[in-house]
Order: sequence, then C-alpha cells, then structure tokens
Amino acid sequence: MTGKVAPDQMARKAQAVAYWLLPETAARAVLSREIRMLARRFGAPLFEPHVTIFVAPESSRPPLDVLCKLPPVKIELTIHSIRFGEQFTKTLFVQFATNSTLQQLGDAIWKASGAGDGYLIDPHLSLLYAKLPPETKQRLADKIRLPFREVCFSSIFAMRCARPTTTASEVERWKLLAP
Repeated sequence: MTGKVAPDQMARKAQAVAYWLLPETAARAVLSREIRMLARRFGAPLFEPHVTIFVAPESSRPPLDVLCKLPPVKIELTIHSIRFGEQFTKTLFVQFATNSTLQQLGDAIWKASGAGDGYLIDPHLSLLYAKLPPETKQRLADKIRLPFREVCFSSIFAMRCARPTTTASEVERWKLLAP
C-alpha cells in the first residue's frame, strides 16, 4: 500500500532554532509600534522586534540548555541606517554597525548549541516582512525616523522557525521555545 503525502507535508521546510536578542523596554515599544503600523498598512505579519544572533538546526541542543550557559546580556548597538532588500525577512530593516561583543555572544551560542556551522551575524532589526516593489521600499526607508541612535539589548529568546522563512504564514507559525 502506498501512502500519499499531504500537500502541507510536501511544502514543510526544515525547522531551525533562531536565537533573538530583544531590545529593552523603551526601544522595544517604539520599534513594536513601527512594526504594527507597517504591518497594518501592508497586510503583513506581526512579530517582535529582534536581532537574530544565531540560527541552529532544530536537532541541536535544547534552547534552555544553551541559554543557561550564557552570562547575563547587555549589548548596545548603534544604528547605521534604514535599509531594504529582496529577501522576505529583510524587506525593510534597521541596519546596526557591526559589533565584536555581539559576534562573541553569537559564537558562545554556537558553541553551547553544538551546531556544526558558525554564523556570521548581520546585525539588523526587521520592521516589515512583505513582498513590495523596490520603489515602495525605498520610499519607506527614506521616511523612517527613529528617536534614538543606539539600542540596548538585554534579553535572548529562542524561537522555532522555518529556515528560510519566506512567507507571512511561516512567520505566523513561529513558536517561542525559551525566554
């Protein structure tokens, strides 16, 4: 007897564990408001403001075990610019200047997770996930003005996500694994 594979299972992507750095309360409120406003305007998914610092295969060590091995986190990142890109998860984003402390944290998570491959951090915080024409993205990037130049981050979350995430429905299925 041959079994049929459901279309949902055929379309299922590899799952991963993404480790996110979250901004402190004041900046998080401003960034969340911007994300909500853009999501409402473009019918896009909502998500927490975050900087991805490492992505591990789902088969790596449990996120709680990984996070327990880390020291308390307090990292300040400087905003470089507001940018946009072709990649769904980089539709419109805040680009931060590179930071060796951030990369060291990413490397610590990599080692604690037991993942095979390292991860070069591209410190950015997405504001919108949508498929838009380049002219629209350029106009949005030109208009965004944040009331700060630095953002302080002090907490890490682990999220289950599709790798790569390319649709709004995949964003909506992200799941918190460990705060």
